[in-house]
Amino acid sequence: MKKENVSRRRFLSGVSRAATVGGLAAGLAVGGVAGYLAGQSAAPIVTRTQTVTTERVRAVKAGYFYPGPAKDYGWSYAHDVGRKFADSAIPGSSSAYIEFVPDPEASSAIKSLLEQGADLVIACSFGYMEAMAEAARRNPDKYFVHISGYMSGAAPEPYRTTPNMSAAFAEFYQLYYLNGLAAGAVTQTGVVGYVGAFPIPEVVRHINAFVLGANVAYKRRTGKNIKAHVVWINSWVDPPKAREAAIALIEDTNADVLGYTEDTPTVLQVAEEYTTQKGRRVWSFSHYSDMTSFGPNAHLTGQIVNWGPLYAYFYRKVATNSWEPVDIWTRLGDMTPWRWRRPVEQSLAGKPEGTVYLAPLHPAIPAETVREIVQRYEEMKELIFEPFSPEGNLGEPIRDQDGKVRIGIGQRADREFLWGDKTMNFFVEYIESPFPR
Repeated sequence: MKKENVSRRRFLSGVSRAATVGGLAAGLAVGGVAGYLAGQSAAPIVTRTQTVTTERVRAVKAGYFYPGPAKDYGWSYAHDVGRKFADSAIPGSSSAYIEFVPDPEASSAIKSLLEQGADLVIACSFGYMEAMAEAARRNPDKYFVHISGYMSGAAPEPYRTTPNMSAAFAEFYQLYYLNGLAAGAVTQTGVVGYVGAFPIPEVVRHINAFVLGANVAYKRRTGKNIKAHVVWINSWVDPPKAREAAIALIEDTNADVLGYTEDTPTVLQVAEEYTTQKGRRVWSFSHYSDMTSFGPNAHLTGQIVNWGPLYAYFYRKVATNSWEPVDIWTRLGDMTPWRWRRPVEQSLAGKPEGTVYLAPLHPAIPAETVREIVQRYEEMKELIFEPFSPEGNLGEPIRDQDGKVRIGIGQRADREFLWGDKTMNFFVEYIESPFPR
């Protein structure tokens, strides 16, 4: 089926449908957009000046727990900024948090937060999912939100839980593709590296999106495919392992651009050291928060999140006794005052916008690549462009390392494909490291 190039406004009106991966006859209107539109239809626009002042609103006591540090940088820090934002959105609301919670200790963290009087518990890591589902079942008078998982009271069977549990995520794979475009435009060795936390679908799709983008830009420049390598550290927060992995990618594979999923600026700092102290140009990125100051000479761009609007949404649901289970998956353009694409010249790419946005773009990125990055950034707001499609791979089907077509001509990935452990279970063909089994 030939895929139409259609704006999101027309798409949502049902004028046109695109073919999707996974055998869904209704295309992205089922699966991909179902999860995506949960964020569109259920989530209000939130700004820092909005408050709720009706008499029916009650203050919310929330409890959060994080896998890493709540201060200074990264994933957990970004969640903590969102926590403070949400506290200020509902008069009288407050929250507590626990940092550095390993997955096996999730149940203990939940118990502690409930004992402190939390009405709403928010768990900020994939590995907390089972503990949250069990706690929601045992505490029907409390509310629970799990970040980055797929179990909620709104989920399809067999993942549906009790009605007091929701799921949410601010998704980065689109931004990783744009990071890849930047990487492919500046690499001098033709090799990019990635320091991965855990081989779960979330991280795998980010790696694949990054490499797809890098190949597009590099192949346009040179006519050759990019080479990519991945090193797993099996931890969300481990600066020594992240440093060791980054150095190995530089020294052993000749990578000169490094992406990563690890909750510190360590990889960026390694790139900065090589660039400024060892006379070897290496680039890296921000991850979840703006980390430019940790590597000002090596910072290319990056992915940044603002969890505040998402958390304020759940506070409002509790505060107004209007809770309903949802699965909100925000991408580019969501939770912004203007939800549609802007002209390239008016784009806010590289500036705060919505729940997910690009870090500042380094002047070393060629002007033509910057324009492509900005154009794709805007097109993805309306689902005109999808990285996991042949269009995101220079018109070629997306194949895995064995040459098997995973996304064919006329297809594009939907949410089910992108999140599935039986579908997002491969590396794209340009990655030379073996996929973990």
